Amino acid sequence: MKIKILLLCVSFFVLVLNACSNSVKKQDISAEIIKQFSPIERIFDVIRDSLGEENWLEVEKNENVKICVDQKVFAWKTVLKSSVLNDSCLVFQAPTLVGVETVDVSFSEADSSHQINLAIGMKYLNFKNEEVLLGFNTCRENQLVGRCKNEDPERLFSVTGTYLVDKYPVTNCEFTQLMWDSIPATSLYRNESLRKDYYEDWLNRKSASKRNENCITQDTAANTVSLFQAMKYANARSIREGLKPYYIFTPVEEYAERESILSTTQRIVTRRDFTIHDIKYIQVSDDSTSNGYRLPYYNEWMMFARGGDKKNMAPWGDSSGTFEKTKKYARFKTKMVSFETEPVGQLTPNGYGLYDMFGLVQEHVLLKSSLFRGDLGFASCLKGGDYHVSLEDGSDDTLSPYWKWISYGYYEPGHQGYGAGFRLIRNIGNNAKWTYLKSK
Repeated sequence: MKIKILLLCVSFFVLVLNACSNSVKKQDISAEIIKQFSPIERIFDVIRDSLGEENWLEVEKNENVKICVDQKVFAWKTVLKSSVLNDSCLVFQAPTLVGVETVDVSFSEADSSHQINLAIGMKYLNFKNEEVLLGFNTCRENQLVGRCKNEDPERLFSVTGTYLVDKYPVTNCEFTQLMWDSIPATSLYRNESLRKDYYEDWLNRKSASKRNENCITQDTAANTVSLFQAMKYANARSIREGLKPYYIFTPVEEYAERESILSTTQRIVTRRDFTIHDIKYIQVSDDSTSNGYRLPYYNEWMMFARGGDKKNMAPWGDSSGTFEKTKKYARFKTKMVSFETEPVGQLTPNGYGLYDMFGLVQEHVLLKSSLFRGDLGFASCLKGGDYHVSLEDGSDDTLSPYWKWISYGYYEPGHQGYGAGFRLIRNIGNNAKWTYLKSK
């Protein structure tokens, strides 16, 4: 009997020792994983019951992220660099380019996997009857009737739809990496010109970069992109994620003199990219069946720029404030320097968490119809003001507008060439519903 008891004690001791040893090994492995993905910059605690619905998490480029579920996980699946930390947690590194990735999780061998969507460098905005202010009243109540006409009168709309929106303007690194194959190694231009300077600036940027190198979150904003190049970039990002491209490019059948609107979904734009084309213009049509990336239309940009603001003329209030206050929200410079740019995301975001909607870069925005007396039928305009501004009214505004003119309503028409930036959006499901409520 004593021998049996002794054997039982020894067996129990061995089991405890093995359990302790396994526990120590697991702790060592977890510590090694944490070290490999150090520092953990973002942690998400996910409830299993929430995985039955579409689930989106917002992360930044290159971030080390930990996801934990409130139940034991059977298996994780993702193409990202990752490691299982313990029974319910996964750590991974976000990719280096803006876009969407997924993490699949299952809780048993028989359980179907649940998908977690990752919005990298983007805001996930799920509007449900969101009341937004569109338009901009340039005329004030104290102005005489007939002396001024509001080109785009203020009005309230209700918006229901799901959008992914770039948190920042597209950066130089992102554009270079995604459009790498289209940027030639040598210049095709021989005569000195501003176009040649813009063109060769991208060639120099490519030669100073490495293919597939990391793009940091706060890289410098791309501010020398044509409208046509921005559309091609949008299609390239869609293709990279397996989405149907939004823009269809078709040769112009008849002679075109300039950019113009053909319909709400078709337009003529200048064919400016890294190739010298015999035919200067090209027709661009929207594919209504596409769920891919695209440029925002004017009303969409206004909604995103306001970020829920239905009161002010600009994020900083109105023109009665000081220039110092304005600079908290918009990156403005008072001296014109060619190709000058700065990092994105340095200032205060708006109510939707979007950065640099003003200053830093002028953003390409599409028009569905002719909105303004000054747009002359062009298919696009630039929004968000300029990077370079003047501190004095009455000065030459061809390069630097007076800073107090910058507002939600400020625009520059028909600027399809170089010297601008952009951000992309996706209307997930391509089914946003806009309902007119009333004029303001």
